[in-house]
Amino acid sequence: MKYVGKNIARIDGASKADGTLCYTNDLPFNGLHAAVVRSEIAYGNILSIRFDESFDFSDFVRVDYRDIEGRNVNAMLTEDQPFLAEKTVRFIGEPILLIAHRSKEKVQEALHHIHIEYDVLDPVLSMEESIAAKTVLYGEDNIFKTIRTQKGEAPDYSSLKCLEKVYTTPHQEQLYMETQRMLARYRDGNIKIIGSMQCPFYVESALYELSGKKVEVEQAPTGGAFGGKEDYPSLMAAYVYLLSQKAKEDVKLVYDRAQDIAFTTKRHPAVMKYKSYFDQSGKLHALHIDIKMDGGAYVTFTPIVLGRAVLHAAGFYDCEFIKVEANAYATNTPPNGSFRGFGAPQAIFGIERHIDDIASVLGISPMEVRERNLPNSRSLSVTGAKIEEHARLKALFEATRKASNFDSKYEAKMPYRGIGMALFMHGGGFMGDGEILLASKVWLDLLPEGAVEIKIGSVEMGQGTLTALPQIVAETLGIPLEAVRYHVPNTAQVANSGPTVASRTVMIVGKLLKEAAESLRKAVGAYSTFAEYREAVSRYLRLNRQNRFQAAYRKPEGIEWDEAHFYGNGYDGYSLGCHVAEVEVDPVDYRVKVKRFYAYQDVGEVINPMLAEGQVEGGVAQGIGYALYEKLVHQEGKVRNIHLSDYIVPYAADLPKLHIAFLNRDDSPKGVGELPMNGPAAAVANALTHAVGSAFDTLTLTPEKVEEKCR
Repeated sequence: MKYVGKNIARIDGASKADGTLCYTNDLPFNGLHAAVVRSEIAYGNILSIRFDESFDFSDFVRVDYRDIEGRNVNAMLTEDQPFLAEKTVRFIGEPILLIAHRSKEKVQEALHHIHIEYDVLDPVLSMEESIAAKTVLYGEDNIFKTIRTQKGEAPDYSSLKCLEKVYTTPHQEQLYMETQRMLARYRDGNIKIIGSMQCPFYVESALYELSGKKVEVEQAPTGGAFGGKEDYPSLMAAYVYLLSQKAKEDVKLVYDRAQDIAFTTKRHPAVMKYKSYFDQSGKLHALHIDIKMDGGAYVTFTPIVLGRAVLHAAGFYDCEFIKVEANAYATNTPPNGSFRGFGAPQAIFGIERHIDDIASVLGISPMEVRERNLPNSRSLSVTGAKIEEHARLKALFEATRKASNFDSKYEAKMPYRGIGMALFMHGGGFMGDGEILLASKVWLDLLPEGAVEIKIGSVEMGQGTLTALPQIVAETLGIPLEAVRYHVPNTAQVANSGPTVASRTVMIVGKLLKEAAESLRKAVGAYSTFAEYREAVSRYLRLNRQNRFQAAYRKPEGIEWDEAHFYGNGYDGYSLGCHVAEVEVDPVDYRVKVKRFYAYQDVGEVINPMLAEGQVEGGVAQGIGYALYEKLVHQEGKVRNIHLSDYIVPYAADLPKLHIAFLNRDDSPKGVGELPMNGPAAAVANALTHAVGSAFDTLTLTPEKVEEKCR
């Protein structure tokens, strides 16, 4: 192939390197600067709002819920979260009012002159308090979502060993380089929204609820997202829209880092109880899994995150009986939402730590336990779907085990040094019937000079979409990459290809673009060279007015899903990963250093190896941060560490020597974006357990926790 599988340089790389690429805050602007007036309590009712008479508010624009013409609800999976609080506030930082002024300084000064009186209610600040349900925030029992599933027949437990353990994972901040920001352009009564986002059509839908109008939405170049700009930009867009509508001027809202950390969505904390039954050889016969997640104040995407956790809760291990119950709870803390991995990193941490714990109980190598539980052609997943990837998973496991020299290093145990593995998968695309409901479409427009333009809602946010998707189209058509155009999407001009989430962009949207390109190639007729292609295009356009070639998602054969029983094929396909971490513990200050890391994956056909390696490098870095560094501190419902001086992430110097490989590259592409986030925390925790000889079951693995175990 000429383009697919080749290291094509990023199309947007030069403009990012030389600073000429314009992000939202770089765009020309001569309007009003916005700010959000937020709740200062975790739970209560608004009694009154007072504006200091000593401060001049006459040239400010002010907005509250009464300025909303449509529905005051950011309708995602449920309709519980208002754009602006009306009577009740449910977390510290919940938006109540919006203000805007031409001076950024005056806007910030004005915030100190707005006073809100509350009837303070007893907040629910932890999952334990929510489960106790002394205060009911949601429904009758504070449960946002319950999922139960069971596969297989329960074995005879009498002859089996049993292990029951609890594993805990914390909040995690996405920490994209560009904070949340949004701009409203006001022109002759019409408003156009431009901003940093993953899902332009989500924003369009939210604004339709808000205004009853179809609003034009355009993604600006976006400096990272990791799920944190999936649903939250809908709120940002609503705020600048409302202010712009009232002021009849352009309005911009930009969060600083402290605001971004304090008020935006995070990864869901989870408590996972695993009870396993196994024989003397380590063969699993039954798994009982209980998962509890903290959803925060509003539902957002919690049901889907919970569902993904369930689907990954047993990995791909062969086990005759698996029973899972999962619940997500409401608390008076900022809502939790999307983050790379979307529930899988929590579940993979649970099952991969548990496999090592089984090995410890039996006094055998964790490699033996994994090997004895690898799936075969008869194995079924947690939801009863055939594990089609069984041979690929075994090959990946064996290749990583050999490349890392795992067995020798595990046996040759040295003080304060350890090695650990995580073997895992990630479902690509939307869960269950999600892709069917999305009904994604793509357009390819054929231009007179022979160029083709990709017109889709999928966005570039740092992962390489602007490069990888044109590679697919150019390869399919057999034309130069320069002849394929792809720009930031505008909802008024492109097809709704679905959100840029869930490792679906290349796997789902890329496949649709290939189909559309194949239709185009068939339509214009035979050609061998680019010159012949342009002649064929010219002939076609003289005879045909239709220059748009489309494709729409169709459910693959053999994919069946029962949402009511949470059973069947959870995904169209899975990518696979195997990670090995080698760690060293400083015996003086108990800091943990990851010295070497092996990241092997099977994602089928790799469109651009260099970009895919970048995805793996970034995912491993975030996973190591999740394991060792990142600890979000809530006190009295408030996020306390809101600066990069006290919310710590790994720097380049903290990262290990990284060995990356892609196996089985002879198949259709699978998702790669989220996969490398799933394994590092479990691999590091297993390595640390091996190094110290004591189990580490609760993230974050701080030096204080290590010191306690080493005493």
